[in-house]
Amino acid sequence: MLFNLFGKKEENEAESIFTDRCYMSTNAKLRACAKAAQENRAIFFVCWFPKTLELFKDFFAGQGISEERVKLAREINDSMLHHKAFSFAEHYPLHGKELELVKNWPQKKIIVYSAMDEPLFKHLGSDKMLPLMKLLGMKEDEAIEHSFVTKSIIKGQAKIAAAVPLEQAANSQEEWMERNYKPSA
Repeated sequence: MLFNLFGKKEENEAESIFTDRCYMSTNAKLRACAKAAQENRAIFFVCWFPKTLELFKDFFAGQGISEERVKLAREINDSMLHHKAFSFAEHYPLHGKELELVKNWPQKKIIVYSAMDEPLFKHLGSDKMLPLMKLLGMKEDEAIEHSFVTKSIIKGQAKIAAAVPLEQAANSQEEWMERNYKPSA
């Protein structure tokens, strides 16, 4: 520690694997994911919840992008990892679950596409950030991408994890938050 007094702080390797791209709306996020899929045929999108998978498949089909480019997290297997690049189509409310999924992945950087109108972000206070972003002139299709954003999301996930007595399965992020997140009053 003393020898690192003036040096750069070491980033937690597990945290630095994720790069967040946060959009103002789910529609903007969907458009950004479709654009990424059209520009790079190797990218596949990981959804944590069946409702997100359905939303992405429908949107991609309307854009002429194969529905096979979207997978549920539980469908990802080792044989897929060496031939594809994965991005997350959403965050899982518990960071530990994300880390568990990617711990053996050869991919060193994973982009996570998020939207401020998603249930997870509403619990992290996005309703206060959206008016500020609009006031500053940010456009809906612009992404916020910074290590501070990723670190803030991870801290928020830790607070959520502390308020989850026993995790129950859910079909959507909203349903997961309703079933599992029990903040103390």
